[in-house]
Amino acid sequence: MGDTGDWAIGGTQTLREKTVEVLRDALLNQVFKPGDKLVERTLADRTGVSRTSVREALRELEAEGLVTRESGKGVFVTRVSVSEAAQIYEARVILESATARLFAERAGPEALEALDRAIERAEATNQSSQAQLHAHRLDQVSDVIMEGAGNEVTRQMAAVLRTRITFLRTITARVASSERRAETMRMLREISAAFHARDGAEAERLTREYVKRSAAFAIDLLRKSRNGDA
Repeated sequence: MGDTGDWAIGGTQTLREKTVEVLRDALLNQVFKPGDKLVERTLADRTGVSRTSVREALRELEAEGLVTRESGKGVFVTRVSVSEAAQIYEARVILESATARLFAERAGPEALEALDRAIERAEATNQSSQAQLHAHRLDQVSDVIMEGAGNEVTRQMAAVLRTRITFLRTITARVASSERRAETMRMLREISAAFHARDGAEAERLTREYVKRSAAFAIDLLRKSRNGDA
């Protein structure tokens, strides 16, 4: 584990919430690399909170899939396998394409306006130096669509994958070329146009293409990293 610097815990959030947020941000920013062991005492020293608070935060991050507990060995930063990534994207294709059709059919004017604003905010952070923020802004685009689709069950199902999707989005946004990032935003605007036209079939098709394109890039990146090429 490399030198991570010190983090200050404070603000209006509860201590547990803030500890989870600080550690989650460190993981998403790859301050800790996949496979790194996370030592409670070291993390407590860095954050200035008790080991109990760190332990509780690690349990929540384990539930999110960002860390893995190995019996008798400790807690480690999760290594996302190619197989797991493929399954995550398969789930995304199913959930997001179906939700896109529902959004096109059900979203009101306010939801469409919120979507346009969310896409504009994502566009404003579309650069490698803001990879984590850009991934968060893309999450917000998805949140607007999930809410506007009006199906709480699919929204809850998507929430289960949320952090792992954000992690994959962050690592891909960090290495994507400017051309690829521009193409991503172009595809999002096409999806938005289908929503405005109330064309559920087209929104579903475009969303499926959008997620499959993301999957191919992420899986290729993971394969190269496993082979020492990235």
